[in-house]
Amino acid sequence: MYSNFIGNELRAIRSRNNLSLKEVEEKTGIYAQTLSEYENNKIKIKVCTLEKILKDAYNTDLYIFFKSIYENTHIKE
Repeated sequence: MYSNFIGNELRAIRSRNNLSLKEVEEKTGIYAQTLSEYENNKIKIKVCTLEKILKDAYNTDLYIFFKSIYENTHIKE
């Protein structure tokens, strides 16, 4: 259900942290081109890869990541 939002959230986190794709590549060891494809939802990301990016580049975890997606996609009453 949320797979289309994963790339958007990854890009938003990178933007909030003022990091370039190259800087995330240096922190994670994942090529900038691949990171870009994740952010643009061109390729699906494995959970273990997502977890590595979140931990190594942004010092966060899957729970916070998906909680943010949930909160941003549901109407607040």
